Amino acid sequence: MFFRLGFLTRTFINYGTYTDAYSRKLCKQYGFTAGVRFTLKVHMVTDPGKSAVIIVSSSIVILSLLLSIFERPYSVVNGKKNVVDTFWDGFYLVVMTMSTVGYGDFTPKSTMGKFLAMITALWGSFLISILVLTTASIFELDDS
Repeated sequence: MFFRLGFLTRTFINYGTYTDAYSRKLCKQYGFTAGVRFTLKVHMVTDPGKSAVIIVSSSIVILSLLLSIFERPYSVVNGKKNVVDTFWDGFYLVVMTMSTVGYGDFTPKSTMGKFLAMITALWGSFLISILVLTTASIFELDDS
């Protein structure tokens, strides 16, 4: 099921507004490559607020789903109830880790869960900086 989500995302990226045949021809004419990076840059320039919200919210949902999947077998094997068994517990842990609050009441027990929590902390600091830059660009004063 998770791979279907990846396939759907890849389909939207490959056949989007900025990756069709005309865009590829135009980008090639000016020395660019019409791909995922180009599409993300265009979206961040044209609508930075919407792009940042979509990136942050999709990151939280995907990381929460992965964390709950990685932590579920731990409770089955050890016969104990793990604190990160459900999607919402994973959601809470991911939001607390991404925002660098980290209360410590929920911690992953499996090795893959701990690794994912480390990746989430690094990705969260990157996303917080993106949100700060986006907010600054929205409130930036210009000549118009």
